[in-house]
Amino acid sequence: MSNPNYSYDVEVEQTGVGLQFIFVSEGKNDIVKAIEYSYVQNLMDRQLYNLGFGDYDLETDRVMDEPVSDNGDHYLILNTVLNSIPTFFQHYPQAIMAVQGSDSKPEFIVRCKAECRRRCAEGECKKAHRRINIYRGYVDANLSILQKEYVFYGGRNDIDGQIVIEDYRKGIKYDAILVLKKDVNL
Repeated sequence: MSNPNYSYDVEVEQTGVGLQFIFVSEGKNDIVKAIEYSYVQNLMDRQLYNLGFGDYDLETDRVMDEPVSDNGDHYLILNTVLNSIPTFFQHYPQAIMAVQGSDSKPEFIVRCKAECRRRCAEGECKKAHRRINIYRGYVDANLSILQKEYVFYGGRNDIDGQIVIEDYRKGIKYDAILVLKKDVNL
């Protein structure tokens, strides 16, 4: 998916609910990070896995997806996350992978509004949706290449909070991106 020579070395581990990649972000500080693919539910007769990413707490064995460490290595981090996707599909070739941003959840926006110094308009949060926008921007910029190996769907939350899935279209602001390996027999 990305340049494998410009990413961190990872340790891959099978977990009870999916697959986990651990690595160290080297920048202003050394920060242990984790990419976690966790089973969520069945969707379209396939297993759906959520791609989670964040700082890894060694004591609690948890991925904390809300902190922004700003360690000065964001391209290395993005490449590392992107490079984990082919390995995920090697382990789960029939699965669907979903990407959403933890900063898109309503509780993030409520918490941000209470703590933020920015003066966002009512019903807005300038810090919201940054993570999904990064992934969406990458997919939009590379869609013609990525579609050779993967099938993409976009998901948008409807008024009841349910995700409505459609064929992925560039330029649409999706709340989730769903990815399937293309060479899988449907």
